[in-house]
Amino acid sequence: MRVTKLALENFRSYAQVELSLARGAVAFIGPNGAGKTNLLEAIHLIARGDSPRAHDDTEMVRWGATTARVGTEVDRAEDHRRVETLLFAPPEGERRRPRRYLLDGAGKRSEDIAGELVVVAFFPEDVELLAAAPSGRRRFLDAMLGQIDRAHRREMRELQRVLEQRNALLRVAREELELPEEEMAFWDRELVRLAAAISLRRSRLVADLAVPFVRATELFTGAEGLALAYAGQVEGDTLEERAIEYQRVLREKRDRERWQGASLVGPQRDDLAVTSAGRMLPAFASRGEHRSAVLSLKIAEAAWLASRVGEQPVFLLDDVLSELDPTRREALARAIPEDAQVLLTAAIPTALPDMLRERATVVPVQRGEVG
Repeated sequence: MRVTKLALENFRSYAQVELSLARGAVAFIGPNGAGKTNLLEAIHLIARGDSPRAHDDTEMVRWGATTARVGTEVDRAEDHRRVETLLFAPPEGERRRPRRYLLDGAGKRSEDIAGELVVVAFFPEDVELLAAAPSGRRRFLDAMLGQIDRAHRREMRELQRVLEQRNALLRVAREELELPEEEMAFWDRELVRLAAAISLRRSRLVADLAVPFVRATELFTGAEGLALAYAGQVEGDTLEERAIEYQRVLREKRDRERWQGASLVGPQRDDLAVTSAGRMLPAFASRGEHRSAVLSLKIAEAAWLASRVGEQPVFLLDDVLSELDPTRREALARAIPEDAQVLLTAAIPTALPDMLRERATVVPVQRGEVG
């Protein structure tokens, strides 16, 4: 799998750019602030449906424009696809417009383009993944699942809606000391249905990642003896078992939810645990050990995605090599499969490991211009 073309219109710092991307490694080289990260962000947006650094679509639309377009052409083992996303930043006072997704020119829903382009992304903020809040690790799992499982994308959106409705009712109960029981029962059933499905997928994913993660730790100094586990509120090998457990936890936490005015049950409370000898990694590990563990997670992610789609994902490496010491840089370069496309950014070519620099196509980047 590889991205053969990238086209941007009014995206971030780019008024208009069209790039043909080579096989293998492509290195975008330029000074800080030149727009290198914007190129990887655009591809990430196509693949995963979100940005690693923007919280709102308007942040990605070029200043003064009202519409931005990101288009890619993707070669896969079985076909060639054209995937596009349109972003809108309407003038102040006008109604906001949702994104539009196009596949080979035809309008699609977000979940319909899942799997058309599959990426493993490593941005500078990812080095803090294991030390950050649990929400970041949940996003890591959901992003992985969402690339290949359309139902997961859809059900994550449904879960957000259920939590909003449920929390609104719980706030009413806290302030007015009265809860509309019949309406609450409906949202409880929806929460249990979605929580069982989402947590089961995540739990199975972590179980699948465990072995490739341990193997990957052998590549990086300071990452030995680690293990992965899904730290969830409930357990169960089937949807039914998990649903029963969620119903039990709901009963146990009902009074506390009413008192706090918030949902305390569901997969939004879970975590991905990385441990060594039973201790959580963030409790004792050095910065280098953290980075080694995160690198191992990314390599395990790539192996899992490749096993699901039947070909290597595209690697997006945004200036992360400069965040690593020489030993880990070279280990990461060796761990990336030779037949995978690697799109990476750096300020200068010498920041790249020898193994990648020797086979990379270098693309210069200046402010708003590429090539």
